[in-house]
Amino acid sequence: TTEIYTLSLHDALPIWNERFNTILGTAKSLAYLHQMNIIHYNLKSSNILIDSSGEPKVADYGLARLLPMLDRYVLSSKIQSALGYMAPEFACKTVKITEKCDVYGFGVLILEIVTGKRPVEYMEDDVVVLCDMVRGALEEGRVEECVDGRLQGKFPAEEAIPVMKLGLICTSQVPSNRPDMAEVVNILELIRCPSESQDELG
Repeated sequence: TTEIYTLSLHDALPIWNERFNTILGTAKSLAYLHQMNIIHYNLKSSNILIDSSGEPKVADYGLARLLPMLDRYVLSSKIQSALGYMAPEFACKTVKITEKCDVYGFGVLILEIVTGKRPVEYMEDDVVVLCDMVRGALEEGRVEECVDGRLQGKFPAEEAIPVMKLGLICTSQVPSNRPDMAEVVNILELIRCPSESQDELG
C-alpha cells in the first residue's frame, strides 16, 4: 500500500520544487473534479495529503458528496469550516456557489504554501489576512519578501513571484475575475516551463 501523510507546511515542504509540485498537483486534481461537475467546498491545507512519492491528493469529499442535491446554494457559513479559505460569496445568501469558490480556496492555499504563513494570523493587537498582506506587498514592489524565509533564498524568483500573483488572481473578490482550474493548470505549466512554451508558440 502507498503511504500517505498529511501535508504540513512547516516540515513536509522544505524545498521550492516540492512546493511547486504540490500546487500544480492540487490544481490538476481540482480541475479534474470540476470537469466531473464536483465542487469540493472545503479546500484547505489539512485536506491536501502527500503520498510517499510526493504526489498531492485532495481529500475530504464529505461536503462535495452531500451538497450537489442542495442546488449549490449556500445554506450557512458553517459549510466552510476553515477560516481564511472561504470565498466572500459564502457570506451572501443570494449568490450562487460555483467552482469559483474552490478557486478562491486554492488561491489562498497557493499563498500559504509559498509564504509558509497561515491564511489568518492573530497577533497581539492585530489580525493579518494573508491575501491582503501579499497584495499590499505586491503593490509596494516587495512581494519577493513574502516568500517563506525557510527557503533561504533558494527559490527561483521567476517562478515564485508569478505563482504568488496567480494566487492573488484566484482570490479576487469577484468570482467572475477568477480563472477556472483548467486555466490555472495551464498558467502553472507556463510558469514552470516558460522557454518550452515560448518555443511552441514561436
